[in-house]
Amino acid sequence: MPLPPHTAAWYDRLATWQQGYSYPWRSHLEPWHGDDIYSALIRQHLQADMDVLDIACAQGEVALEIAPYCRAVVGYDRIAAWISLAQQVAQERGLTNTTFICHDSSAEANGGRVRLPSTASAFDLLICSKGPFHWIEDARRVARPGAVLLMLVPDARPLAVWTAQLPKPLRWQESDPHWARPAIEQRLKEAELSLHSWWSFDVPEIFPNPEELYIWRTWGCTPDEVPSFAEVAADLTRIFTQYGGPRGLEIRRPRYIWKTIVPK
Repeated sequence: MPLPPHTAAWYDRLATWQQGYSYPWRSHLEPWHGDDIYSALIRQHLQADMDVLDIACAQGEVALEIAPYCRAVVGYDRIAAWISLAQQVAQERGLTNTTFICHDSSAEANGGRVRLPSTASAFDLLICSKGPFHWIEDARRVARPGAVLLMLVPDARPLAVWTAQLPKPLRWQESDPHWARPAIEQRLKEAELSLHSWWSFDVPEIFPNPEELYIWRTWGCTPDEVPSFAEVAADLTRIFTQYGGPRGLEIRRPRYIWKTIVPK
């Protein structure tokens, strides 16, 4: 039985297969799809005298990109191999204001209480791309008055009209499209914070061929957990023929971004 995706065990195994956290399939997204807006918002909030914390930073791509535009940036992730990669790239680029830490901030790893790897009142900007939510519990402790929190949240894909035609191991389940905001607002409330802004994105992602769709649907699985491409190629080709367009097969790609400002 496949590991549940985006669990600790799933990430641990993924780290042994690919260098850093990235999507291995090829697809097309038009500009302003959520991820790029998140990057633009970070740059908009950055100032030269700011200290930044990048939560669940993986191989540190965002932290490395923004380092020249702030005073200092700290990135942490629980995957040691990805942190090592971030440290290596920082050294290669000659960056002296980056710190990358291997750390698990979850309550389970810290005696029952969420713990970010920092002293109190240390950061002006806290950012998190596609990470867990638990860090919000400790955000106010490490944030300075007036600090901004920004997070990009991916959502489950809505079912397509052809989902039921996929081979069963490649299907996905429908989920509540309204789960994210209440979950975030509850976490913020418990941390004595409140939501400032919420942005929603629902854009088409175009898969050019059945092979790339297969890579997406089997990402993070071992060969014994899913059928081979040869075994499902006819089914996937049939879906592309019936539902695809000139550029490929369209699947909706939802994202959310939220922002909070720590009271002064």
